[in-house]
Amino acid sequence: MKSAFLAENLGWEHKVGDLESGEEFIHNTIVKSLLILGILPTFVSLAVLMYFIRPIQGLLVLHYNVYFGVDLLGVWWQAYIFPFFGILFFVGHFFLAKRFYIRSERIAAYLLLLGSGMISFGILIASMSIALINY
Repeated sequence: MKSAFLAENLGWEHKVGDLESGEEFIHNTIVKSLLILGILPTFVSLAVLMYFIRPIQGLLVLHYNVYFGVDLLGVWWQAYIFPFFGILFFVGHFFLAKRFYIRSERIAAYLLLLGSGMISFGILIASMSIALINY
């Protein structure tokens, strides 16, 4: 009934924010897309590290600087810290965004989820760099 009402009565003058007012947090299309944008790169970075980084006895290069060369070495499991913190940031941003969304602060919720996606892409780049350096 709601969709039939919206299809008949919406014109160009209708605000975009009113289209999804009253929807739950998870059922909002913007939230769904931002959640996928936020969690998918973290799982891809975890998969890349699991494929390329194996348990070894020696040290791995965890950071390479163009000016100074290798400046951080570590054991194999330290490479998995990035995706772990990515998941922690995502969970924290998710709960904060849900809280803001319930309090009708949708823009703040969207920005938190967008920030989570940006952090996830940064973690993906860092994980791919670690995999490339040690391959």
